[in-house]
Amino acid sequence: MNRIIALIPARGGSKTIFKKNIKFLNGIPLIAYTIKTALKNVNINKVVVSTDNKEIANIAKNYGAEVPFLRPIELAQDNISDGPVILHTLNWFKENENILPDLILYLRPTSPFKSNKIINKCINKIEKNTCFTSIRTVNKAIGVDHPYWMFKNEKNTLKPFINNIDITKYYQRQLLPECFKLNGVVDILKPNIIENNENIFGNKIGFVEIDQLKAIDIDNELDFAFAEFILQNKLI
Repeated sequence: MNRIIALIPARGGSKTIFKKNIKFLNGIPLIAYTIKTALKNVNINKVVVSTDNKEIANIAKNYGAEVPFLRPIELAQDNISDGPVILHTLNWFKENENILPDLILYLRPTSPFKSNKIINKCINKIEKNTCFTSIRTVNKAIGVDHPYWMFKNEKNTLKPFINNIDITKYYQRQLLPECFKLNGVVDILKPNIIENNENIFGNKIGFVEIDQLKAIDIDNELDFAFAEFILQNKLI
């Protein structure tokens, strides 16, 4: 069986919602939803929160996650991508606990409705298909979300976002080719790919399509209100 570390990134700074990762959603901190789900999964060996913030660290520990280090401030800025955060975690475990996991399960706390059914689908897919360099959850891009129906601004004029696409040929959504968009609910990565490639996801990315409601990502107050509505009305 693969050794799997679930890594939950939760920096302290948030421009859209103050202390977003620990803001209460239907009575408990947002990050707690992801921690509680991961802790119930028998396939996960460690549930680790990477944060630069002591308050987030204490709350994460109270809900059962490990916070073996505080992330350096330079790795908690707006312009820092996932790669350096994951590498920092891998290096810490190698240097301090002599651990190198087989898989990193990257679980963003802003997607509170992830389930262990989704997580296990992703784990099973990468374990059964070793050719995949990573697995990412997606949703279908339908209608107005499809790139064929999108435009870009060229000198204050709308032009098709994708060059050489005649949008008039795709006037019905049924005519659009199948397209998927990343939702960031679950990503599974391989440490050797992360360490040896600029693209931490590698060049053969598998995917698991999930329900739209499960893919809700909380970025602003409207998202928070919608998530509260879903929980209070037991829609998920």
